[in-house]
Amino acid sequence: MISFDAFFFDLDGTLIDFNPNNFVKIYLGAAAKYFKDLIPDSDYFIQSILDSTNVMEMAETPKKLALYDFFDDFCQKFDPECSTIIQRFRNFYNEGFNVVEKIIRPIPYAETVLSFIRDNYPKSKIVLATNPVFPEVAIIKRLNWGGLSENLFDYITHAENSYYCKGSLNYWIDLAKKLDVKPEKTLVVGNDGERDMIAKKAGFKTFFLTQTAENEHSIEKYKPDYKGSLESLLNLLNEKKD
Repeated sequence: MISFDAFFFDLDGTLIDFNPNNFVKIYLGAAAKYFKDLIPDSDYFIQSILDSTNVMEMAETPKKLALYDFFDDFCQKFDPECSTIIQRFRNFYNEGFNVVEKIIRPIPYAETVLSFIRDNYPKSKIVLATNPVFPEVAIIKRLNWGGLSENLFDYITHAENSYYCKGSLNYWIDLAKKLDVKPEKTLVVGNDGERDMIAKKAGFKTFFLTQTAENEHSIEKYKPDYKGSLESLLNLLNEKKD
């Protein structure tokens, strides 16, 4: 039986639940309102966030943080100084972003699985391997709103500590190197058949969550080692512990 030295968990749809379309609508609407005095054209502001996020996700810049992949593209589109825009975004995530809380819900067995690993695999690292398109404060807030503590994790990826996003295979390779874990001894758990299961190409073991599946067609390319619900993951880990 294989024993895992690390567990990499996705966040959205894996450990917390919400409607992605509602999230984008509420998040972008609140951000546009928060920036209205600085950037009056809300439609252009929103489209620019989407476009610059796409640039950030596609970037392959090993010495440049994802945060600056975003801002270097975003800031050039507007008149205010980039430092002013960055500070306004920081203020927004501390204040205006809180409107998102109302749509985020816990996922059954999420805390149970994490606590089980902490208790029964005490030497294994638990990582929140969420797509690092948000700063740390926004990720921790969403985690907390879903009923989970950041203290359950040994490491959390975010835009301020990551050079790649999850669309890149380098995200997974870089994370394994950074944490000094072997891919073949690490289990990646996620609900996205593309962004999460691509880790299979880098030698990781993978568990595909079917209860909130996204891009399920991609598991034909990246066949997961396991699939099922968080409850079935708990049963799997309990078996491997014996």
